[in-house]
Amino acid sequence: MTDIADPMTGYSPTSPDVLEDPARAHAELRERCPVHRTDALGRPLYSVSRAPDVHRILIDHEHWSNRKGPGITDTASGAGDMQHDDPPEHTRRRMFARDWFGPPAVARLEENVRAVAVGLIEQARPARRADLYADVALPLPVTSFCEIMGVRIDDRDRFLHWADELVVSMAYPDRGREARRDLSAFTAAEVERRRALADAGDVDGLPDGLLTHLAVDEYHDGERMPLGEVVNMTNQLLIAGHETTTSLITNCVWRLLEDRAGRWDRLLADRQLVPNAVEESLRFDPPVLGLCRTSEHDAEIGGVEIPATSKVMVLYASANRDPARFPDRPDEFVVDRPLLEARRHYSFSWGIHHCLGAHLARLTARVALEELLERLPDLRLDGPSERVASPFLWGRKRLPVAWG
Repeated sequence: MTDIADPMTGYSPTSPDVLEDPARAHAELRERCPVHRTDALGRPLYSVSRAPDVHRILIDHEHWSNRKGPGITDTASGAGDMQHDDPPEHTRRRMFARDWFGPPAVARLEENVRAVAVGLIEQARPARRADLYADVALPLPVTSFCEIMGVRIDDRDRFLHWADELVVSMAYPDRGREARRDLSAFTAAEVERRRALADAGDVDGLPDGLLTHLAVDEYHDGERMPLGEVVNMTNQLLIAGHETTTSLITNCVWRLLEDRAGRWDRLLADRQLVPNAVEESLRFDPPVLGLCRTSEHDAEIGGVEIPATSKVMVLYASANRDPARFPDRPDEFVVDRPLLEARRHYSFSWGIHHCLGAHLARLTARVALEELLERLPDLRLDGPSERVASPFLWGRKRLPVAWG
């Protein structure tokens, strides 16, 4: 074994060249330096790029911890933020919330999500051009979040702002302090209001939704979930589900319109391929390029020694294009890739930390794509797109489109 990775000194997950074309950089890592170390970010950071190594880390929560957060720097979060949780706390909290994100619960939201998608598209239709990011892909997922939480749709704009700031704060911690404070205050007030209604026996006044469940139902040993845990869980769910689903929608439409005849028109002719296209988008353009785990003990990955307490970035995007995982055209967007094959991607992580909101993200993206195909069949790209700012994420912050 070696105590340092092969020196590809130009690589850093936050460098401009990597952010411009992550897939090229990841291919080079897999070939030359599958476990890479950089000290350019103020502390050692290891990046793991090959699918077998990524898989090993994701399923081994005893050696690779979430407690210091998913970002490059160590972060502390209050109890309830499952991105900072390990078992047994993670298991208990996930079990408490999971039914609200399961297929039956998510399916019940489809009618409302579809109505919002239709409204957004119809509102944009007369102009014959739009920024798909701002006009459809951004507002739709936060609407889904508000629906599942049981939060008034009137609060959607505030949630949009908070979500944007909190996502950026994963790489730039100072950025999200005000948003976290304001979202926490909002959630705390809502929890207290719902608890007061429940304690007064006003069941009819209680909004339906996950936030009410977290606020008033028995959590552990006959007690409700502590207020701080409800606040932190709400913050984390918003971060995890908002920008990522927005990017899933924009990435998918972007790739379909890049090869309009071969991809978009194929879906127009066969709408049953919409779920395949969504899943292939997740594989080919994962909204989260990678997140970090922390080594609990001295470890070895790919012949490289990883000291205890090291941050290790697990590159989902690289593993998703590793020929060892996807031998059939890993670097091509295959619109009709079989679902069982495409779903072997790591874009929702793997193991006990598999994304709680995966079903909701898939539903929201599928509905958006179905309605775009139905209502704007002549959709086309209308200028260059712009990448999201966060180095952890991959999506379009601007996607000009036109029709008619």
